Amino acid sequence: MTDGDGVEPFVRRYFEREGQPIEEEEPGVYRARLPESLRPAFGGAESIRIAFDPATAAAAGQVDLAAVGSFLLDRLVEDATRAGWHTVARVEAGPETAEQVVGRGLRPKNATLSIREPTTESVANLLFNFRVRFMTDERIDRFESILVDTRTGKERTPAASLFDERASLPEDIGFDWRGIAQAYRAACTALEGRLAPAAKAFREQAESLRKGEVDRIAAYFERSIQEVLDSKVGDGGSEVRALQLDRERRLAEAEEKHRFVGEAELCNVRTVLLDVTRADVTLSHRGAAKTIRVEFDAASREVPSLACEACGRTVAEPVLCFGGHVAGPECVHGCEFCDRVHCGRCGPSEGRIAACSTCRRGTCPDHLEVCALSRRPYCPDHIHACAICGRTVGPEYVARCESCEQRYCVVCVAPPSERCATCRGLVPAEAGDATIAALRRGDPTLSRMTKWKRGANPRYTVLLAKGLVWNSLLVVDAKGAVLVRKKVLGS
Repeated sequence: MTDGDGVEPFVRRYFEREGQPIEEEEPGVYRARLPESLRPAFGGAESIRIAFDPATAAAAGQVDLAAVGSFLLDRLVEDATRAGWHTVARVEAGPETAEQVVGRGLRPKNATLSIREPTTESVANLLFNFRVRFMTDERIDRFESILVDTRTGKERTPAASLFDERASLPEDIGFDWRGIAQAYRAACTALEGRLAPAAKAFREQAESLRKGEVDRIAAYFERSIQEVLDSKVGDGGSEVRALQLDRERRLAEAEEKHRFVGEAELCNVRTVLLDVTRADVTLSHRGAAKTIRVEFDAASREVPSLACEACGRTVAEPVLCFGGHVAGPECVHGCEFCDRVHCGRCGPSEGRIAACSTCRRGTCPDHLEVCALSRRPYCPDHIHACAICGRTVGPEYVARCESCEQRYCVVCVAPPSERCATCRGLVPAEAGDATIAALRRGDPTLSRMTKWKRGANPRYTVLLAKGLVWNSLLVVDAKGAVLVRKKVLGS
């Protein structure tokens, strides 16, 4: 509870604990019967009319306002503190299954969840309710609740159900005074950490106001003293001393007015017997699996967010990388050609995502190719496998054969003619060559040519039909389709 958010629930719980719940007499105005301990503060009255809204309290007659800093709320808190409330409550697991809670809380982006052996047990937690006050020239009241797990001494997130009076048990059930001092110290440490940013901001604001007022007072009295010294009437010594004394008094008042004071007061303690569920949760996909231990309590029914193993920050929607690490979406790099992802924790043996040297797209080890000549990485779209020698090379090491017009690595295309090794190695074709026979049957022009040369590599077959003046060069793929047909000057 911070600022005024928890005032009305606190007031209602106070009177319910006293056995006299407040009753609404008219919209926004309630009748509250006072316990004996409070009656002297209200002139001996047995009951009073209260309101939580300042406008309602102002409009109605004889109504006490219950708000932060009000006389009524201060008296209620003081009485609750003096009474040293200790209550016991039990919060049991609801109908929601462990699978539902874990699935709602973890939400992995690229993995499926499976839960094994969930167990539930009742764990004693201590709920410390504090009243906190910051004071300078103004006052701020806050109500803070810290829930401490007595097993670990760590803070849990308090839920609204912890304050429900329907969960209360007889006070002598389930409470163990052993360890309360340690839990109280843990609660104080957690409270200090929670309040530190607000206290710092409030202190800095007060210091800024103090400095401004001190500077204004000092400047005013400096001018006044100088005016007295410049005056021609007498020596002005007594008047200067009076001004100096007045200045010191005013400065001391300013210092006291803006002096920061922070107070924290324990109002009550509640032992909460909280059902805690633990389970082994496995995140898995085709490339990796990781099992983690999670737990959640019946009050919040929330699974704590997982921490990124690369940067340490918590992530709402974790990603399971193929190295088996849990990471945040911003800490993983994915392959553009499949669903494989890796994080900064992945070592060389687990695989990493590399950027293509041409397009810079992420490419995993399954799709990455390394240029045999430059040793630089390339994606499948920018790597070329030479049909002659089998080398995989990047775009800058690909050359076009001027004869067959196909692309090979620069090693297999020789200058100055820029012809590939296949075209340079043409030999007379054997009689009855099946490829040549098929071409001659389908083309009357080719059927008249009887002299053929042939060269082949694993991808292309290059044929040269010799004529009287012009030769016909054909490039045929493995399926027999003609890719290139052109006339070349005979030799």
